[in-house]
Amino acid sequence: MSLNQRNTTNSIPVASFFKLVVTTALLAVAGLSYVYLKNQLHQYGGIQRRLEHELVELRANNQVVRAQMDSLSSRLYIEKKLAKDSRGLVPIGTAQVVRLNQQHDSEDMRVVSNRGFSQ
Repeated sequence: MSLNQRNTTNSIPVASFFKLVVTTALLAVAGLSYVYLKNQLHQYGGIQRRLEHELVELRANNQVVRAQMDSLSSRLYIEKKLAKDSRGLVPIGTAQVVRLNQQHDSEDMRVVSNRGFSQ
């Protein structure tokens, strides 16, 4: 055998081997990226479902609280609560209220005394 034949038969095709390795690596990276992104999509879908469920619960709780606020701030409930727990309180009569923004004739005016504030 001649020297030239021996070099050509024992040589390794480096270029085709390198192409094969690079192509395989790119396909592996693409496959792993696809799986990673698919898993993230699944994970974020679970988080979104959990948050939507929590939002529905919060809205329902808000409705309950609004209903309680409406019932507790109604005039009937407040009057019942005042009658039950009055502790000696009496409602303010109209004779005890002084209105400053109304104009009166001098005959209808009455004197307001400040007891305990003598100078």
